[in-house]
Amino acid sequence: MSSLENLLGVTREKLRTWMDEAVEIDNYVESIVGGRSLWQLSRDKRPYLYAVVKAISPKLAVETGVGSGVSTTFILSALQEGELHSIDMGVRYGGEGEERVGFVVPENLRGKWHLHLGRSSEVLVPLLKQLEEIQFFLHDGEHSYQNVIFELSTAWNFMERGAIIIDNYNFTDAPRDFAKKAGVQLIQLSSTDGGLSLILKDRGPPATST
Repeated sequence: MSSLENLLGVTREKLRTWMDEAVEIDNYVESIVGGRSLWQLSRDKRPYLYAVVKAISPKLAVETGVGSGVSTTFILSALQEGELHSIDMGVRYGGEGEERVGFVVPENLRGKWHLHLGRSSEVLVPLLKQLEEIQFFLHDGEHSYQNVIFELSTAWNFMERGAIIIDNYNFTDAPRDFAKKAGVQLIQLSSTDGGLSLILKDRGPPATST
């Protein structure tokens, strides 16, 4: 935890407070999900996502991959005055109930949430051009090498300062290759369930997609 404190520039007490808050949010999420496996962000990763968003305090955040809305709920809960734009294919989740995308997200958080349906390869660039600059990006959509490189490079180019989190970063070499090419550190937050990693940006040159 100490390394994350230093990376985010916060005190141990502040980080611990955020971790405790994340537990309360997790209790709510699990009461809705009910133990079902809906491709959501695993429980050990959720506090890290929450803490990073709290520390960055973005005005504009973007995520790819919504599913049931677990990661969406954690991001929205962490946002202070910002907004979250989420991209998802719109597939329904939950088996027989066929729950709508983002069904976990509570009503009191939906006012600062914007859902965009479609493939990130078609939606992400127009969305970021509209937003002009973002401070946080979560990749949790299609984890193919080509798509990960595309999403990370695109988000990087619309970010002067901020953070990128990559879920399932061990699925391909794309996160490592991107970080090496951009000259930044790929920071492991969790090694379970495909892993969760973090890239921090403080200005820097544009990245090129391959």
